[in-house]
Amino acid sequence: MNSNLPMEIERKYIILKPSEELIHQFEQCQRSYIFQAYLKPEKNAPCRRVRKRGTDNEGFKYYYTEKTDVSFGERIEIEREISEQEFLTLLNEKDESREPIEKERICFKYFSQLFELDIYPFSEKYATLEIELDDINQSVTLPDFLEFVKDITGDNSYNNYQLAKKRKIEI
Repeated sequence: MNSNLPMEIERKYIILKPSEELIHQFEQCQRSYIFQAYLKPEKNAPCRRVRKRGTDNEGFKYYYTEKTDVSFGERIEIEREISEQEFLTLLNEKDESREPIEKERICFKYFSQLFELDIYPFSEKYATLEIELDDINQSVTLPDFLEFVKDITGDNSYNNYQLAKKRKIEI
């Protein structure tokens, strides 16, 4: 494997959706809105998406991303920032078999580790939690104030590409 390829290495979990009261207690918390739509696959890019991320107060940024699974918890991820116009143009290539994903992302630190908590409007009970790592076997200290349900690292049935089709998180 070419070590120059941009890799995404992460552990991912299903947790019980935390209350708004609990979220307000997170230290160094940053919240943003994410809208992402999956595009029709291409031969060299089986998973393509566009994303709008930001807040009404701070504005939004737009991204085009291609992901390819490599091994357990590891993917090649090629992402670039795009203009709003290119985002809108690429939406014309939307994969009609998948609904756009809308979610709130809450980034917070716990023991010097950066976690990403995703809350989906279509899930009353569950949310997902991710941490990006340098190595898939790296030790992770999970936040003790969250209720963990299942480690879903490497289980593609829980990735956003599949959630865009199912529109629910099942255990």
